[in-house]
Amino acid sequence: MVPTANDPREVLEMALHNELKAREILQNARETVDNPLARATFDFLADEELKHIDIISKFAESLAGVGQFDEKDLLSTTTSEAKGRIKSIFERFRVQFEEVGAGDQPRLETYRVAMDMERRGHDFYKRAAEETADGEARKLYAFLAGEETRHFELIQDTHDYLQQPDALMAVEERWMQT
Repeated sequence: MVPTANDPREVLEMALHNELKAREILQNARETVDNPLARATFDFLADEELKHIDIISKFAESLAGVGQFDEKDLLSTTTSEAKGRIKSIFERFRVQFEEVGAGDQPRLETYRVAMDMERRGHDFYKRAAEETADGEARKLYAFLAGEETRHFELIQDTHDYLQQPDALMAVEERWMQT
């Protein structure tokens, strides 16, 4: 089904499906890796998908006339909160980065799949934001597109770290800058 951007209900139905599938993929990815940083990354991202599911559900309920959607709901998943959690993940492993070591190539494919999933999610939400006539829906879609970009960056950073563990400091610096 290709949703019509001018019908937020169709977009939200597809968005819920995508977020649930993304969570399942991230949970499965967690089980395929032995590396503690990789596991922590996938756990974090799976939890983030739950937040998205909640926000999308609240918006869908408001469209159905059940309650009001408050734009402040978008702030419940703040960039600074997520960056704080990401920083915490990398700080935890900075001390042990020599022990973590590089991942094997077949498992790195898990990251490529996850990055592709986040890229497609971003493109979906970005397109929906550009095409919708509903101002509130546009804000929600733009927010979710930004979330997908941040998730992509975290997965990419972890992937890059597992390929080159001594680059952890550079990765951590980027997440601490804002």
